[in-house]
Amino acid sequence: MTQAERRTLIAGGNLCTLDGVPRSWATNWPLHLIVAGTALLGLVISPGPLTALLVSFWLAAYAATHWAVVLRSLPGAGVVGTIVLGGIAVALLGVSNVGLHLFAAFMLMWVLHSTYRAGLAATLLLAGGVVLVLLPRGLESGSAGVAVALATGLGSALFSVLMATWIWQIETLSHERRELAEELADSVRSLERTRSALLVLEHQRGVDEEAGRLAAEIHDTLAQSFTSITMLSQAARHTSGSDGAGGVGGTDSTPVPLLAQIEEISREGLAESRALIARTQAPLDLGAALDRLAADLEQRTGVRTTVDSSGWSSVATRTEVVLLRTLQEALRNIERHAGAGSVRIRLTREEGDALLEVSDDGAGFDVDLPTAGYGLVGTRSRLEAEGGVLHLVSSRGAGTTLWAVLPVTATTPEVPDAEPDAE
Repeated sequence: MTQAERRTLIAGGNLCTLDGVPRSWATNWPLHLIVAGTALLGLVISPGPLTALLVSFWLAAYAATHWAVVLRSLPGAGVVGTIVLGGIAVALLGVSNVGLHLFAAFMLMWVLHSTYRAGLAATLLLAGGVVLVLLPRGLESGSAGVAVALATGLGSALFSVLMATWIWQIETLSHERRELAEELADSVRSLERTRSALLVLEHQRGVDEEAGRLAAEIHDTLAQSFTSITMLSQAARHTSGSDGAGGVGGTDSTPVPLLAQIEEISREGLAESRALIARTQAPLDLGAALDRLAADLEQRTGVRTTVDSSGWSSVATRTEVVLLRTLQEALRNIERHAGAGSVRIRLTREEGDALLEVSDDGAGFDVDLPTAGYGLVGTRSRLEAEGGVLHLVSSRGAGTTLWAVLPVTATTPEVPDAEPDAE
């Protein structure tokens, strides 16, 4: 049995309410039993042809009302059914002088209407009809009979209103609780969806962190090693070739073709490691990275550091990583050797090139003299490997300015084939 078929006035329902559940003749079947049972019992108590005719009309009108209201949902069917059934109920009371069917009639005044006001109005009209039927007989018995007629009509109406009000409040409270339960269920489902989404995000965050850690380790180990091997093999090959005999002191202990092969293999390894880093790293926000490095330098050393990246727009991650490493090396040298009071960093795009400028007001140095460290040499090699250049302007006591220029669409230059030394 469906939910709609279980709904009765006692359960707080009414026939006019459309809850989306399929309806049939079984809908509100307890009400059918009440209507038919009270009418037939009244016929048994007060038999007669006119009473039987009115009972038949009563049952037929109720069946027609149920068909029109429940099965067809015809507009105004509830109001018409109320008038017809109320009139028959009053007439049946006048003929049979038995009011058992009025119990069902007063229920129908509420059941056939979906609003409290309509049910109250129908109940008062039916009570008025009952008083009009009983009052002539009460007048024959004097004031006592009139009092009984009025008490019967008003008492029936009052009892019906009180019961209906109580049931209506229960129905309203039940509806509110059902809505709260549905809202709670929706909230629980929403929380479950949010929890699932958070689990996915947490998993993705873990994957991203692991990928970033792996990329950092590759960059700090393999990529740096390949870069060092490339530069050392280039230096060794050039030194070997300049000796004429192919080696230091006239011995060909390190053949040029072998060095060229080492350089080629190291370049391939370097390219593969950089490609792996590019796949595992998220896009780099170079402007924000510059701000963080400048703030870190100023916080640790007290050197006033300014950054101008207003003319910058994002380029390939590989290009931005090279510029970032160049800046890190420049700031490291300033912190260790310059003794500067202020540093200015400028990042911009000029005629298809990415330009990084770092200047300080520190001690400066002679750019023509060889340096003991490897930092500037490695930085220059990294830039040249990407098709860029490094410029340095400095003198003792006048500070230092570094320019790093990289083409926006830079590509790694191919390694030329090594030629054997001339005999």
